[in-house]
Amino acid sequence: MNYSVKDILGVKVAFGLTVPNVLSIIKDDYLKDGKCHYICTTNPEFIMDAQKDSAFKEIINAADLSVPDGNGVLFAKAYLEHVSKFQKNIFLGFRSFIYGVWLGMSSMFRNAHLGDTISGVELTDRLCELSSMTNASIFLLGGWPRDNKGNFVKNPDYDFATLAAIKIKEKYPNVNIIGATSQFTYEEKYDEVTVNYIKECMSNKGVQRLDFLFVAYNHIKQEKWIVRNNFKVLANVSIGVGGTFDYITGIYKLAPAMYRNSRLEWLYKFIMQPWRYRRIMNAFPLFPLKVFFASLK
Repeated sequence: MNYSVKDILGVKVAFGLTVPNVLSIIKDDYLKDGKCHYICTTNPEFIMDAQKDSAFKEIINAADLSVPDGNGVLFAKAYLEHVSKFQKNIFLGFRSFIYGVWLGMSSMFRNAHLGDTISGVELTDRLCELSSMTNASIFLLGGWPRDNKGNFVKNPDYDFATLAAIKIKEKYPNVNIIGATSQFTYEEKYDEVTVNYIKECMSNKGVQRLDFLFVAYNHIKQEKWIVRNNFKVLANVSIGVGGTFDYITGIYKLAPAMYRNSRLEWLYKFIMQPWRYRRIMNAFPLFPLKVFFASLK
């Protein structure tokens, strides 16, 4: 399968894959080789945070697959490939800036195809569909709803991962979800009890190796948890899914086609979730500015 791994601000991302391609890699390789794999759905926020957290950067770069989740990553690749051909002279900054603006505007209004994004939400959905057809086992870990200020709402009588599992089963009745829980946190001191709970659910269902482990502890935390624990669980494929359970349960809706077609999902998220403003600013405009200045070196 042809794809290329490119470096975006020191972070490796695989370009040229589609969701069906990733599913084929998972089915034909990751579920059969007896190893513990993990996939990162790498968005601009991942790349920006990796600049300050070297351990997180190493985790992404060591992933079995790091796929582009977000148009900003596609923009960065196209931009860096093009401006690398510019002659390095006093006009480099001006030419690079103008090209960057043109690329962004043309992609919004001319629907230029820069490649495919592979979001955690879509990948999770397609793997649940795969489970419904093949009986591949799934465990859902983590996730908490938020209030309108972005604060986690924790209720001991309300398990968010279990609610997500119920919604998935409504859509895919034959899906093989062997367990789901939001009762544990990402903190390392709780790793043992969390892993023991997952393995207990596996044992109750007669599962020796888990096929898919979806971890919703928000980025950085979830990837670090996976690297510490996926081999203890014996999970064939682990994915940090961030806020995916929010969309599965219907708390938030995906951006309408108008925003997606104009590559303005970030604007829709800002409108619907204003408490995310710091994270959204990290993705835009700070990420493209960081890429721009890096291209001048």
